Amino acid sequence: MCKNSQDVICSNAGTCHCGRCKCDNPDGNGLVYGKFCECDDRECIDDETEEICGGHGKCYCGNCYCGSGWHGDKCEFQCDITPWESKRRCTSPDGKICSNRGTCVCGECSCHDVDPTGDWGDIHGDTCECDERDCRAVYDRYSDDFCSGHGQCNCGRCDCKVGWYGKKCEHPRSCPLSAEESIRKCQGSSDLPCSGRGK
Repeated sequence: MCKNSQDVICSNAGTCHCGRCKCDNPDGNGLVYGKFCECDDRECIDDETEEICGGHGKCYCGNCYCGSGWHGDKCEFQCDITPWESKRRCTSPDGKICSNRGTCVCGECSCHDVDPTGDWGDIHGDTCECDERDCRAVYDRYSDDFCSGHGQCNCGRCDCKVGWYGKKCEHPRSCPLSAEESIRKCQGSSDLPCSGRGK
């Protein structure tokens, strides 16, 4: 009778007494509640202010519902645009919020996975649409080996230098020279390219 839908007694947040859950609230604040102690409003406490939803919203079952002008998981961001407008600005061309690689805060994407110095990240762009990790021959976030060292990464795609090709510029062309340059370099003593002994 005290088991929740996952067959866990009182959601591991209380004890069963006479067929009813008694939720654990050691400090007496009543933040853990529900028929099966499934709601934990401690999830709504802002780490900085130590207030429920930063003092800018209401908490219900562990989720903050922010007041007007406030956004974020714990209502920590003040914003002068509507949540709808914020979402619209953060939507990438493929219809995903921040390309599923970042967090939308007041109409701007904060991309995940920036480098340790915070200067530049492997993921960037207005809607986090560029993922430079796709340009690495072998992914190592501290390596500068973009495009196998034979090209430049442009929003997750390699632009290969002359003489190289492949998704990551990993393949050399058989002859990096154009036909005209090749003929010029191969001119021998006779009037035939490569002295008539090659191409």
